[in-house]
Amino acid sequence: MASSVGDDINRATKLYHSTLNQLILHFLPFALPPNTSSHHLYALGVSHFLPIYAAFESSFRTQLRSAALSPHLADILHRLHLPDLERAKALQDDINFLLPPSPPAPTPNKVPRRDAFQRHIEVSLARKPHLVVAYTWIFYMALFSGGRYIRSKLRAGLSHSMSSASSTAQNKPSGLAFWEFPGERDGEDLKLEYRRRVAALSIQLTDKERADIVEESIYIMVSLTGLVREVAEAAPNRATALVLEATAYHINPDFQGPIARIRPPWLLLVRHLFPFGVMEILSTTLGFIASSVPRQDMVSPLPVQLRAK
Repeated sequence: MASSVGDDINRATKLYHSTLNQLILHFLPFALPPNTSSHHLYALGVSHFLPIYAAFESSFRTQLRSAALSPHLADILHRLHLPDLERAKALQDDINFLLPPSPPAPTPNKVPRRDAFQRHIEVSLARKPHLVVAYTWIFYMALFSGGRYIRSKLRAGLSHSMSSASSTAQNKPSGLAFWEFPGERDGEDLKLEYRRRVAALSIQLTDKERADIVEESIYIMVSLTGLVREVAEAAPNRATALVLEATAYHINPDFQGPIARIRPPWLLLVRHLFPFGVMEILSTTLGFIASSVPRQDMVSPLPVQLRAK
């Protein structure tokens, strides 16, 4: 029996997933109280991702209504669709709550990586609808692995900045609808059903379609790393320096001890001479080579809560 295409995605993106999580871990504390006076920096950060979720969810719904889909692809997409997993509206509600219209929400003047990624999603899903498997797997399953750990940090941080604000009916801090799901199981039932459906439809995919999905998954992870950097570049100097420096860390997802820190002096100098993503991948690859060399300068390991499930 063929393996689930979800397992193929996890294997192919393991290194990229760990790198992205490490960047988020470095940035998140500086986006929340008590390290900042309000929750606006967090809201600015997540608002950067709203057009991405909206683009792929809208493209997904468009394909579901398309009369041009082959019966093969129509069956795959309809089996994959779980409306309760959709996150764009919940994210928009959070942003509206955290950043009310007066004063207007701050937004970066230039977001070329986000804009390019958004255009890529719209074009790619129109040309190859089966790529929606990659987007749903990465964007939704992340909310049930590392997302749970991140949510616990957000609850504490947002509670600190909104202690006098109203809460949801479940007595949870407002502004976290993106991270929460309907029902008593908080989405665990949705996760299991989605994974079951992906495993079942995997046998319907052609070898070419599976290869396309895995390749797109790697592109998604590299693009998301670029989006985190773009958020950092628009943030206050302290957070910016932290996240941009973090791209030079060696991140080994299988290493249980401290993570060796490498910062080649030429890395930042030549980063912008190459297409986006090349230097991040090269830096991480060099880190694996350097991992056998003992170093005194260390950083903390990746928390087990953030490892892919």
